[in-house]
Amino acid sequence: MEQNEIKAVVERAKLQLAEIYDGDPWVTENLNVRVFSLKGSQALKKVKGHNHSVAQLLGHITAWRNFVLQKLTGNNDYDIKDESPVNWPEPNDWDVICSEFKKCHVKLLSAVENFPSDRWDSLVPGRNYSFLYLIAGIVQHDYYHYGQIGSVLAALKN
Repeated sequence: MEQNEIKAVVERAKLQLAEIYDGDPWVTENLNVRVFSLKGSQALKKVKGHNHSVAQLLGHITAWRNFVLQKLTGNNDYDIKDESPVNWPEPNDWDVICSEFKKCHVKLLSAVENFPSDRWDSLVPGRNYSFLYLIAGIVQHDYYHYGQIGSVLAALKN
């Protein structure tokens, strides 16, 4: 892929990562409006028919954003396995979960901004895909699980 194509993909990913947090995503309200305004009792509640609470889903999103952050900043040994406790945390403090997401968000955007442009095509250590694939994938991951959050929120209203 040519450098200007790579730059366009990266810029779009940065925009989408920011939009879901506090921008104007086309799908629904952003996390800041729809999720961070929840009370802890709502966010931590497990709803019948759903595997995870809003807090668990946000913790999972944060865990994978942190994975991307670690890889972009050179922590080649960092990994998450399906069975890792960090993958699906059992949170008990909503404020901590929100704070961790917000800190990770800022660091992730900075890491994307500062990642060397000539490395986007190179392979992520320990994986068989490129950094470009990784950054596009985290956007898809965010929106997938944000949809699950929406489903849990709808069930909470009933």
